[in-house]
Amino acid sequence: MIEVGFSTRDITPAVGAVIPGGFSPRISTAILDRLQTTACVVRHGKDTVAVIGIDVVSLSCITADRIRAAVTTGIGIPEQNIIVAASHTHGGGPSIDVLGSEADTAYLDLCVRRVGEAATEAHRKLQPATCAHVAGNVEGWSFNRRFTMRDGSEATQPAKGHPDIVAPAGPTDPELGVIAFRTRGGVPLGAIASFACHPTVIWGDTFTGDFPAYWRSSLREKAHSDFKLVFLNGACGDIGPTNFADTNVREGGVAWAGKMGEALANATISLMESAEYADSVELKAAHGSVRVAYRHPTDAALDAARSLVADDSPWDPKKWQARDVILLAEQLGTARDVACRVDVFRIGSAIIAAAPWQPFCEFGLKIKAGAVDRPVLLATFANGMLGYVPTPAAFRGGGYEPTLCRGSKLDPGAGEKIVGEFLRLLA
Repeated sequence: MIEVGFSTRDITPAVGAVIPGGFSPRISTAILDRLQTTACVVRHGKDTVAVIGIDVVSLSCITADRIRAAVTTGIGIPEQNIIVAASHTHGGGPSIDVLGSEADTAYLDLCVRRVGEAATEAHRKLQPATCAHVAGNVEGWSFNRRFTMRDGSEATQPAKGHPDIVAPAGPTDPELGVIAFRTRGGVPLGAIASFACHPTVIWGDTFTGDFPAYWRSSLREKAHSDFKLVFLNGACGDIGPTNFADTNVREGGVAWAGKMGEALANATISLMESAEYADSVELKAAHGSVRVAYRHPTDAALDAARSLVADDSPWDPKKWQARDVILLAEQLGTARDVACRVDVFRIGSAIIAAAPWQPFCEFGLKIKAGAVDRPVLLATFANGMLGYVPTPAAFRGGGYEPTLCRGSKLDPGAGEKIVGEFLRLLA
């Protein structure tokens, strides 16, 4: 018999806190929608796992370890049986050091405490349930944001309709994967769902969970008033909500986030209604680790960065990037590589593949293809964050994502190594 419990907690910081996710600091002036963490605890016999979503741009591996320790203390399961996945909203609180923003210790303490509370309550709410896995494509809401240009280079987010655009520089993955739960009587309880897209529909100085928040609220309106959604972002490193090849649509702002959230909610409900539910599903987990190399700034790059930061020019994106190169050198010291934790959970027929990375879509598709007939929900930004993982072709092509900084510091070979470890565990 399977049992499931859900719970949420508010993690909205006070107005005035920094919003990370841009080149320069953004000071919050208002709350558009409340930021949340949502915990799902699943138990089958002696086996228990916790899958937790949190509305932040990302978490350091140290903070993620603190959160998992708090969950272990609250519900008594091994830390390796816990996934804590950031949504990657660019409207969240000061959760990590990135470009122009630094993490706030008090806010991290709040996140650790609130996630622990949510998991503990979800465990207390465990009840007999049925479970199903379903998946389907939701087209028209996510696009590759990198383009091959006429000169052979690759550009990230060029101007809409730029005359030098040739074609998208990579694939997309419109698949929506859902692990759904309902009571024995058929009442919808909640779901774990994965979809690959940068939550950058809303941009500004207000706190927001972006399109996942509107997805949640729409599910509460349409499926059940107490329905809970744990959102896992997929391989969204080069995937965003804007179609740069279409000049007739502006895919941004609150109204568009609402439309996107409603479309995903409608698709979720349609998939859940077509699913076959089981009251007994197997829980399994496999864990691995692979070492991936760092890139270090050269002495010449450091000298140039220090010179730019020291001059009297305005603080534009290039200057913030230079500051980050200096901070990256201090952060890395003499370290040459780092261990990347890889976790694979099986809940019934579905696989959750979790790692602390921001991979390009191509890597996510390779993992899904390697799982053969086993459906995969990707959980990126999970249990920490090691940074962008572009493809080798993207490193050659250029653009924003491969640019060396604290958020992009791994070697071009990192992606294939991490994918290889996933495929080993899946086998």
